[in-house]
Amino acid sequence: MIPTTMRLFLLVAVLWEPSAAFHSLGGVGYPLLSPSTRTASTSTSLTMVLDRLFPSLQSKSDQQTIQSNENGRDPEYPWCFTGRLWFRPALVRVQDSNTQALEDSGIISVLNLFGYTVGGTVALEYDTSPVGPYREYVSMGALVACAKGGMIGQWGSRLYVSTKTAEEICQQVWAVPAEVADIQFAENSQSLKVECAPDPLDLSTNTKKKIEVTGWSNTRVSDPDAPVRGGLPILWTPTIKALWVKLLPRFLAPLAQETELGGLNSVPVHKLRLSASSLRLQFCGQEPSDVLGIPLGIGLSVDNVLIEIGREEGVL
Repeated sequence: MIPTTMRLFLLVAVLWEPSAAFHSLGGVGYPLLSPSTRTASTSTSLTMVLDRLFPSLQSKSDQQTIQSNENGRDPEYPWCFTGRLWFRPALVRVQDSNTQALEDSGIISVLNLFGYTVGGTVALEYDTSPVGPYREYVSMGALVACAKGGMIGQWGSRLYVSTKTAEEICQQVWAVPAEVADIQFAENSQSLKVECAPDPLDLSTNTKKKIEVTGWSNTRVSDPDAPVRGGLPILWTPTIKALWVKLLPRFLAPLAQETELGGLNSVPVHKLRLSASSLRLQFCGQEPSDVLGIPLGIGLSVDNVLIEIGREEGVL
């Protein structure tokens, strides 16, 4: 289980910060966004709560399975993903994003103006991951803030993956409420565009959701052996599918330890590190719709992205 304005573009329009560290195309270089996130089943959620409350009850086989999925290049980041992504920001109505659960938490606030917030779409293709290649599609639901951690971020309302093994590792290792969907990225088109997308408010499970993105060849702009640069640090709360940037230093807004909150209402926080070979801004011809919102006219494609996930750092 990933987006100053362009980091919030990577955190879906949350912080712009041109970076000379990245190799840019067309004279434009920016920092990145991250990996990665269905409502988990009741039994899965209960198992996760029990494991967090009584870690000694977790079976050795489960622990071995989790450990065997670690493929990181750095001991501080046990899991890594490589591939490419495309982020298309849009204005979406708060009432269409199912944000009530976030507001009810008392931890997170949804940032909006006249009932609209910043959402959009993130499409990712992983060449390598702890469970091999797969595709991912995230419906970004809102721009959010967390006073407790002094953070601003982007919340994903639904996260879809193309394989069952990807769904399982998301749910079992990071407690990401991922769900399997039929995700197709078509190469043969002139522009990147979402042709078919699921309604984030559709909670039915009787049929597999269908997702299609065209123009995917436009994301392939780097040599596979090109060096990656950046190492942009952000935070990730997988259980609620949100990416964060801290606006305050840690000593002013520290993360809580799980024991302080009892482990039941807390939201686990992981650190992420994002690098890439190239980034490109592209005009987007997406038409407005109830499902996709009002596109902002541009998108960001990132090739040879390296997403590294650290262990739990604390809780909100």
